[in-house]
Amino acid sequence: MIVVAAGSAYSQQSTDSAQPDSNQPAVTTTSAQPAPTPTFVFPDNHERFKRYVKSTIGPVRLGWSAAGAGIGQWKNSPEEWGQGAKGYGKRYASSLGANAIHQTVTYALDEALDLDTGFQKSSRSGFFPRFKDALIQNVTSRTRTGKRVIAVPRFAGVYSGAIISRETWYPDRYSYKDGLRSGTTSLLEGFGLNLVREFVFNW
Repeated sequence: MIVVAAGSAYSQQSTDSAQPDSNQPAVTTTSAQPAPTPTFVFPDNHERFKRYVKSTIGPVRLGWSAAGAGIGQWKNSPEEWGQGAKGYGKRYASSLGANAIHQTVTYALDEALDLDTGFQKSSRSGFFPRFKDALIQNVTSRTRTGKRVIAVPRFAGVYSGAIISRETWYPDRYSYKDGLRSGTTSLLEGFGLNLVREFVFNW
């Protein structure tokens, strides 16, 4: 009986030692988790329309058109529009009109194709990732899932504004070929503007 009692006491002691001490704080181990990758948020209809209005008649657009009209005035292009306030007014109105066509076509195709062609600052860190994101946004649109696709709305908008203006209110010597050249120039300028918006000032 003494042997049995000793065995029982030993078993009870072993069981008690296996139990955690409630007076001791629990020790937890954690591993470093990588920061979550920012997800793309597709803008709602209100935000997209607001962006369309700002791109068409917003302060930056009005100033940009004014500067463009000033350059045209300095170059006397088109020369048929002459100089002075009247010539400058024609150039300014022409710039606003061509841009209005550009923005309207882009916005309409965005709505029809359910795409987002607007500029958004990069969510990545580092110069080169941001540089790449700024450039690629000039020629791509995004679907609701964030996938990048060729920016059909942007291409259609840029060339529509340039070609329609040359075929309508510009002097007769202008044609769609001049519009194609102007549209291509605008696309190339878009790369530079996106870099400004990414690194300097986003309007």
